[in-house]
Amino acid sequence: MRAALFVAFLACLPPLLATPAAAAPARQETRDQFMERCTLALARTANMASYAEGACAEQWPKITRANQMADAILSLFVAGTPSALDPADVQRRASMVRWRSPSQGQLADLNVEATRTPTTRIVFNWSATGEPVPFDPVEALRVRGAAVDPIGCYTFGLGESNSVWRVEAPGHVPFALTVYRREAPTASAMSHITVSADAERNIPALDDLRAAEPGQDWMETCPQ
Repeated sequence: MRAALFVAFLACLPPLLATPAAAAPARQETRDQFMERCTLALARTANMASYAEGACAEQWPKITRANQMADAILSLFVAGTPSALDPADVQRRASMVRWRSPSQGQLADLNVEATRTPTTRIVFNWSATGEPVPFDPVEALRVRGAAVDPIGCYTFGLGESNSVWRVEAPGHVPFALTVYRREAPTASAMSHITVSADAERNIPALDDLRAAEPGQDWMETCPQ
């Protein structure tokens, strides 16, 4: 329960180095800077101060493990470049991915797809049985100076959610990021994360999300 509350709270932390998207690239936040920002924020929150440092330290490896994913995503949104209008554009720009086919690739232990469903997207998938999700793409973008703000989300109970975020990173145009994650409730259950970005740079509003999936209880505040 504490871990789930911490992850939800971390989604609300402000980025230390956020700057406008068109600005020069910001220096990436160090572990010490992240730890200071994270622990100070948690220390101000009831029932979290006593374990703030340990919780933030556990989060840092998830951030660093998501760095390659963040690089691939940001490659599609460099300021001054046009939208990626088809999967071939995605593959050319996300050259750090080892593309095995016109639609499938690999990046470390992430399966990667370049799809058009119906807009062009880059999609990252990871799953394992009984393991915690080892990636935090939202915070990985924040430590690079990006402003990552919730657009909307819905949950399926504790540990499972689908969330959409607006990202403004230094030197990049704004884009929308979607994160579905499921933490395994038992050792025999499957954990899963799917992270995707709209390469055509469409950014929905909360009302758009509700219209597209009217059966879901879309909220404004998003846990990671």
